[in-house]
Amino acid sequence: MVNSVSVVIHPSQFPAAVSEQLRESLRTRMMNHKFHYDTPRQASAWLRVHDSYSPARRDEGCEEMYASGFAQVAKRMAVSGDLDVVSLGSGGGRKDATLVRALHARNPDVHYRYIPVDVSPGLSILSRAAVVEAGMSAQRCAPVVMDLEAEPDWEEALRGVTRAAVPRVVCFFGMLPNCDSGRVFPRLASILGDADVLLMSANLAPGSSYRRGVERVQPQYDNPLTREWLLASLFNVGVDPDDGSLSFAIREWPLGSGLLRIEGEFTFEKDRHLDCEGEAFSFASGERFRLFFSYRHTPKIVDQLCRQHGMRVMDSWVSVSEDEGLFLVEPCRKECE
Repeated sequence: MVNSVSVVIHPSQFPAAVSEQLRESLRTRMMNHKFHYDTPRQASAWLRVHDSYSPARRDEGCEEMYASGFAQVAKRMAVSGDLDVVSLGSGGGRKDATLVRALHARNPDVHYRYIPVDVSPGLSILSRAAVVEAGMSAQRCAPVVMDLEAEPDWEEALRGVTRAAVPRVVCFFGMLPNCDSGRVFPRLASILGDADVLLMSANLAPGSSYRRGVERVQPQYDNPLTREWLLASLFNVGVDPDDGSLSFAIREWPLGSGLLRIEGEFTFEKDRHLDCEGEAFSFASGERFRLFFSYRHTPKIVDQLCRQHGMRVMDSWVSVSEDEGLFLVEPCRKECE
């Protein structure tokens, strides 16, 4: 018999909040990324995309990059007593499991606690299972289902599951591409205490030319598996497959920022009327609906963004293919001003 799992549900994932967020997505013609992971089937589809196209799965050099980074973090966090591992956007938890193994191998006597935070209940539980398999006690895992985008104060939201005055390794793996830097970096800075470190991954643009590097990786998004995964969010609300088509393009956003992202837009090719969550919506032929975006960064851009928000990169590792990076970040407060 499988034991039950206790999961904390944050108010940002209460039914009324989720319903309003879905309506807002349809009103603004911009899909909230959370609805790409809404059902177990969508979460499984995302894992297939990740396994097929993520450098972390397909590039052996990328695995070595993470192993080197995690070993360095384990050496740095050689504390006695307690240590919390907080994974913001835990996904399937594979990187978290590798990190936990490295931490335990270096500091076997430390009392660890693992807090996976994800918008998907299925993924938060999957993360827990991965870390338990890696040797973490199930009693020391506290999964949280929360919409990080909707909740501005992450420190306050997690106060009931993290431990006061306990050093933390805060993980932010695979999240940066789908986040507005002007919103996410202040939140990351605010959650870091003086004894904490942040481990953040970034999808990078390989090569010496930023734009050409983004162009090189666009096929990782413009492919049948990713299209199937992204379109499911529209089909779930009543859009039909023959109502339009999905296309991908590279755009600068915000304008003038120099930041480039790959966007996926659905263009309606016929009128569509639908009812969703008690509200009627109409889409005209030719109208565009932004389904997805993914920023690509460079190590220099990541360093600049951290410094702008009271953090600094202490160490970094870049895969051989140069399309993924891992960054060890700490708060620097006044020193960064």
